[in-house]
Amino acid sequence: MTLNLLDSDFQKGVSKWHHEQSAGFMMAVDELQKQYNDGTLEVVSLQSYNLRYQHECPIWYEVVSYAIKSGKPVVNECKFFSSHYVGRFNYKGFSIAINPRFGNVFGYLVGYATNLYLPTGHSELAFNTSNNSYWLIALLWKAMLNKALTTGHIPKEYKTIKKNQKHYRGHLCVNKHIHANLCKATRFYCEYKVLSMDNLINRTIRTIYQILKRKGATSIIGEFEAYDKYLESMGVESIIQDVKEIENVRYTRLNEPYRPVMNLSKTILSNYKAEATYGSGVNSNICFFIDIAELWEMYLLKLLQNRLPSEYYVYSPNSNSGAYLINGNMREIRPDIIIEKNGQVMMIVDAKYKNYTDFGRTSEKGIHREDLYQMSTYLYYYGKQDKKIVGIITSPVEYNQKGTYGYSHNGLHRIGLINLNIEKANDNVDIIHEIENEYINNILAVLKSI
Repeated sequence: MTLNLLDSDFQKGVSKWHHEQSAGFMMAVDELQKQYNDGTLEVVSLQSYNLRYQHECPIWYEVVSYAIKSGKPVVNECKFFSSHYVGRFNYKGFSIAINPRFGNVFGYLVGYATNLYLPTGHSELAFNTSNNSYWLIALLWKAMLNKALTTGHIPKEYKTIKKNQKHYRGHLCVNKHIHANLCKATRFYCEYKVLSMDNLINRTIRTIYQILKRKGATSIIGEFEAYDKYLESMGVESIIQDVKEIENVRYTRLNEPYRPVMNLSKTILSNYKAEATYGSGVNSNICFFIDIAELWEMYLLKLLQNRLPSEYYVYSPNSNSGAYLINGNMREIRPDIIIEKNGQVMMIVDAKYKNYTDFGRTSEKGIHREDLYQMSTYLYYYGKQDKKIVGIITSPVEYNQKGTYGYSHNGLHRIGLINLNIEKANDNVDIIHEIENEYINNILAVLKSI
């Protein structure tokens, strides 16, 4: 049985009644929340720096009414709500799927943010079947591995070799040499180190590649077939059996780009092992969640980097260690996007995957108090007292209150709401390009006013 939700359904919710096994779905949500609080729920991070849990659990519920059955009160109607995640969860025969509320546009966001080509006709993602779940996971794994291969080095590490051979190398293992070559003066039992590609990272890549192939994702990850054969020819075995092996990977400056793909590989392997344990029954579908708020941030960053004139330098401080508001490395601050010109911070963009339609005179009908204070902190830290700087909050819906507003203590520091209304695309990817042009023009108009 499956409960289907759309992401970010904070208010309306989806009802399940007593005859629709509402109690079973409540039990599944309770287990999900337990795993979320324990940190064992598989939340896929698209970027290594953002590997952290958010404030809202993916799903929660509220009991609407009770009924009397066999003289006892039972839940009659229960409403289920979702936050900014998509994915699925299975527990004791009850499956919960959170689908993207923007349909085809979600596929476009994934492709744009991760530099993936999405085949025509496959951009609409539904998580009602395990095939579609693995389809999305395979796409993300492909994107992460491609990024790791282009930004990092192929992982290598030194392995100790002990071998009885014709040529002397390294140093002699005296005891073993005497035992093995007492009557062979032409051989040496040596111990030496060689630089090898047979390590946990490469073995994990080969293992997950084989798993995804078995799950029918060959058309998506087929480009890695030659790379898999190359690793095999270099002595890399596909033998990762336990998730704990992946957790033992030691990261250095050279192999750090592989951390995201290793985290996702751990998710894939753990679910694959669960399938092997439970067969095609209770937990046979992959369980995972993806933070859409993070995807929204990645998309806006890539869009601004690609579309703003070259005189503007657009970057995310999140890719580094961030900055600290208080001396002694206390209270780290991480704005989503910073736009500079000639070395001066001109604008800070905060990507909010929320329904902000108005800036609002109060937090009840506009931007929430915590988001307003967060942006104010960014402007205080990155702005200069005698220089203009603007903080822009961007949401994916239509907005009514245009323009920016000056702070009472310093009119040079301003804040405003400029949305990129992908909701307007109405599931038509072709329309989104017009919406992007409008957004970039609105951002440029504010930048030129500084």
